[in-house]
Amino acid sequence: MHLGLVRRWRPRLWTVVLLVLGIVLCLPFAGLILFRFYDSQLVQQTEESLLSQAAVMSATFAELYAEQTASQSSDAGPGASYDPVFPSLSVNRETILPPRPDTTQVSASSGRVYQAIAAPLTRISDAAQARTLAGYRFLDTDGNVFAGTAEIDKGLGHVAEVQLALSGETASVARTRLREDRPPALYTLSRGARVRVFVAMPVFNGETLIGAVYLSRTPNHIFRFLYGERFNLIKAAAFVALSTALIGYVFWRFITQPIRLLIQRSQSAGYGGQPWEPPDQLGTRELEDLSRSFQSLTERLQSKQDALKTYTAHVTHELKSPLTALKGAAELLRDDSLPKSQKHRLLDAVDKSSTRMEDLLSNMRAFSLADQSALTGTCCLDDIATELRQAFPQLTLEIENSTQPLPVDKSTLLIMLTHLLQNAHQHGAGRVRLSIDQAGLRIEDDGPGISEGNIEKVLQPFFTTRRDSGGTGMGLNIVKATAEAVEAELSLGPSQEGACFLITFDQKPART
Repeated sequence: MHLGLVRRWRPRLWTVVLLVLGIVLCLPFAGLILFRFYDSQLVQQTEESLLSQAAVMSATFAELYAEQTASQSSDAGPGASYDPVFPSLSVNRETILPPRPDTTQVSASSGRVYQAIAAPLTRISDAAQARTLAGYRFLDTDGNVFAGTAEIDKGLGHVAEVQLALSGETASVARTRLREDRPPALYTLSRGARVRVFVAMPVFNGETLIGAVYLSRTPNHIFRFLYGERFNLIKAAAFVALSTALIGYVFWRFITQPIRLLIQRSQSAGYGGQPWEPPDQLGTRELEDLSRSFQSLTERLQSKQDALKTYTAHVTHELKSPLTALKGAAELLRDDSLPKSQKHRLLDAVDKSSTRMEDLLSNMRAFSLADQSALTGTCCLDDIATELRQAFPQLTLEIENSTQPLPVDKSTLLIMLTHLLQNAHQHGAGRVRLSIDQAGLRIEDDGPGISEGNIEKVLQPFFTTRRDSGGTGMGLNIVKATAEAVEAELSLGPSQEGACFLITFDQKPART
């Protein structure tokens, strides 16, 4: 590790996958803790049920009262006005009231009419309680309970919701529930299990308030519902567990395992001279593309490394001759008795050797930068025709299909054609024909051509037939490296006269 480079802690992919799976697995259980919003819904359902029952009980109360007094009932027929009441309770700390106050002793019994209808109302409420589990209390105008399921002959007129009902308003409240037994600890998670809903509704006979009905019931809570659905919950839990395991397997099979294999292959790449091969288990298409890209990268790096070794050996060999000449000339020039004419010949040899060394190094630098200076794009021969004619006035250029687009940048195409035209000129060509067809860009000259024995060698590094005149054998290799950098290929083409080179592009030139 480099000095000053701090490696921060980062979780492994499998750790992240486990964390995600843990969160997925905990979501259903977290829902059990965050279900309190459902408590209000359950309380409102209970309130709605009590309001419906209170409406029926108040109508029954009014009907029986009207029969005893021989007066008109509260339901005046088709002309009666509608005054619907909707549930409105919510369960939170601000709306839950303390437990209901205890009853009080009554100072006087209810009137004759109330005593006459007490028995049927009590029978009706007892029968209803067996089905609904609600508590029913029928109150006179003083708030005394004269019939119902409990607390008969007790006073409830001091209770807030009863007072509202006796003033003509329907009231619904949620109060803290008092239990004789200790509730299970799990019930503490639900507010609905700790309250009791009370509904007080006024009763009218015509326009006269004759009393109130007072109903109460403990709302259903989520745990009772969950217990009733326990078998379905077990199935759901099993499904969640299997789904989580399946998700984990998919992550492992298609992401984690392929990445681990890629890391192992990457760590062992370059050892033993074996080429890098992608693993068989590649998972997703993106990982396969990543693997292929890495394989292409390693192949290019290996090719660069091989080329570097080859060119290093060639440069070492090529530089030996001029260095030897320079060393010999330096030793001879130390002799003061050396004739002047011989000194001039030695100085010419020094100049020639240094020039060759400069050419070798310059061409080596151009070769090493060939792939970096190569750019893709679009151009045509017309874009560089003027520059080529100015650079090689001694050559006659014939250009065909000069407006045909080529998938290469103008500067990159100029570099390749400059080296090819220079090569043609150095070998005695006077006319060069540039043409574009379906095969690619063809460069033909009228020079002496390439002998049969040199066809296989002409594209090899440092091969030249002009070594005595200063040739380095690097020009065609620069063209070849530049072409490969833009996904093209340099090759020899058939020719009846002179030499013919063909630059083939992966993207075929489009027809104009």
